[in-house]
Amino acid sequence: MRGVAALLVYIYHLSYSIHDVDTAWTHDGKQGFLRLPLIRFFYNGHFMVAIFFVLSGYALSYKPVKQIRKQETQPLLEGLASSVFRRWMRLFLPCFVATLMIVALLRLGAYDWTRGIAYDQARLTFHRERHAERYETLGKQIWAWTTVFFAFANPFTARDMPMDPHLWTISIEYGASIVLYATQLGLCRLRTRFRLMSLVCLVFMAHQADRWPNILFFSGFILAELDHRRRALAFSNTSTHPFSSSPRSGLVWSVTYSVIFICGLYLGGQPELAVDKAPGWMTLFSLIPKHIRDKHRYWVNWGAILLIWSTSNSSLLQKIFTNRVSHYLGRISFSLYVLHGMMIHTLHYSLLDKLSKAIGSETFLHRETAFGVSAAVVTVVLIWSADVFMRLVDIPSVRFAKWIEGKAKMKAQGEKEEPKWMEGSAVV
Repeated sequence: MRGVAALLVYIYHLSYSIHDVDTAWTHDGKQGFLRLPLIRFFYNGHFMVAIFFVLSGYALSYKPVKQIRKQETQPLLEGLASSVFRRWMRLFLPCFVATLMIVALLRLGAYDWTRGIAYDQARLTFHRERHAERYETLGKQIWAWTTVFFAFANPFTARDMPMDPHLWTISIEYGASIVLYATQLGLCRLRTRFRLMSLVCLVFMAHQADRWPNILFFSGFILAELDHRRRALAFSNTSTHPFSSSPRSGLVWSVTYSVIFICGLYLGGQPELAVDKAPGWMTLFSLIPKHIRDKHRYWVNWGAILLIWSTSNSSLLQKIFTNRVSHYLGRISFSLYVLHGMMIHTLHYSLLDKLSKAIGSETFLHRETAFGVSAAVVTVVLIWSADVFMRLVDIPSVRFAKWIEGKAKMKAQGEKEEPKWMEGSAVV
């Protein structure tokens, strides 16, 4: 699912400069097919970010929950210490390399070639992102990059990255991860029911404080707990659901989780504009608490939780996200996310500019043909680039973090080799 979400975030950012992806379907307004509920799943970037964060909370909690349930306290503490130490390097080293690549592209003039279209209101009629600036000299460029990168990577400042605005989620991911690790440590001695009750209380407090990333990470922790509980019940031949031994009851649960999945898709398609005229969303939008600042994310976040919870409980729904293509996209998902911004600002804008001049932009068909051809080419190049980046940067970053940890940490008396930790617990 993580790979599918990464691909759809890219599609959202690719599309939203020349397509109106924010306005809701209304009776007296725009009524295009792409504005319909459920269809918005395929291009709502806010929904994909929420899915990222729930999945991260789940992935970072799965092994610790397993150790907590088995009362493996020492391995749990060592694993948490390892995860906390390596987390910054896991997230920010690939960004370090990617933003240096942007510096190289700037010096080569790649951003200058597309600067005209990047700020052209006639062609990019909706979202126009900040285009990276080229400085007079290499020294000034490196100094500017150094300043903004370390403000971005500093957990005590957590600034946005102006050279690639799409990386704003990384610093939030890091902060929420550290809070999650601390929560796992604080709750590890509690019994399951009290641990779950504590997590529900933390979700409520995060909601009241308008800390939506923490809500999503804590929800991932809860889903990991529920998954382990379900597997334990299945292993002990105890039914997860009442009367589930009946084929009819099994069908009922399959339908129930499918309905929850569809509800998650609907909530995940929350529009930003014209919600006061959109059927259904008029009511839902009025129910958003007044203290919530990012109102366009409110129902999106709950939709992501419902989507992942229903999928984790339904083997039928899991088939959508467990095929070979989804697995491959999952492996390159972080690299794809880190690279897609620079690819849009250079290759996509360049192709879109040239194709628009060659084909024309007078009609809807002309504009969409130019966009479609450019999108197809950029997607192929991006997936190939993400694969290369994964092999040359992402995986070596994980290994480098482990190597640094092995060199730096104190060894127990009589210890001969470093413990082998599962890498998946540190993957975004």
